[in-house]
Amino acid sequence: MKIEILSEKENKPLARKEIEFRVDHVGATTPSRADIRDKIVAQFNADKATVVVRSLSTHFGIGVTRGTARIYSDPAQMKRVELNHIVQRHEEKKKSEGE
Repeated sequence: MKIEILSEKENKPLARKEIEFRVDHVGATTPSRADIRDKIVAQFNADKATVVVRSLSTHFGIGVTRGTARIYSDPAQMKRVELNHIVQRHEEKKKSEGE
């Protein structure tokens, strides 16, 4: 899986960096949101708690996914700006006591 950054824009009023990217995954399954988030965290040397993958769009049969992500300056700013369901989508899943 290779992530290519198509555009990168600094949004100072909202204290975030907005990124458009393309993921090539020819011959493999569509990568999960968590996998893409991990790659973006590594590529931008960001804190995992401040990265949100907003959208993903996979084109059938091509092996290419396009998407957008946002990197915030701190987690509190992210929770103020992003919608609740988007923030919950990126929270770590807690294992139940039986596992």
